[in-house]
Amino acid sequence: MDLRIDRPTPARVYDYFLGGKDNYASDRQAAEQITQALGNGAAEGARENRLFLRRVVAWLARAGIDQFIDIGAGLPTQDNTHQVAQRFNPDARVVYVDNDRCNSGCVHGLDDVAHANEQVSALS
Repeated sequence: MDLRIDRPTPARVYDYFLGGKDNYASDRQAAEQITQALGNGAAEGARENRLFLRRVVAWLARAGIDQFIDIGAGLPTQDNTHQVAQRFNPDARVVYVDNDRCNSGCVHGLDDVAHANEQVSALS
């Protein structure tokens, strides 16, 4: 796998907007350029998007949904889909899918989660 830290990726820029730690100078520079062009709306949009994901997953889990597919999962962060779903239903099963191998977990931790939690899978 070719991890290019000299080129920004959407997932790492998003991570930066969320206040995460899985980003590099190229991602931070791209995020700052986006902020200069669009104002703080981009970072606010990323945070609102994450809050929406949490609300929807919580609502679905409380309604009895116990299987989730997170397509375009991006990088692991706080309150990942499996964490939110399993807070309301410990037996909830989650599959993470992303076309960027770094995002699907092998570099950033979801493989470890998947090994420790049989209800979680990470695919690329």
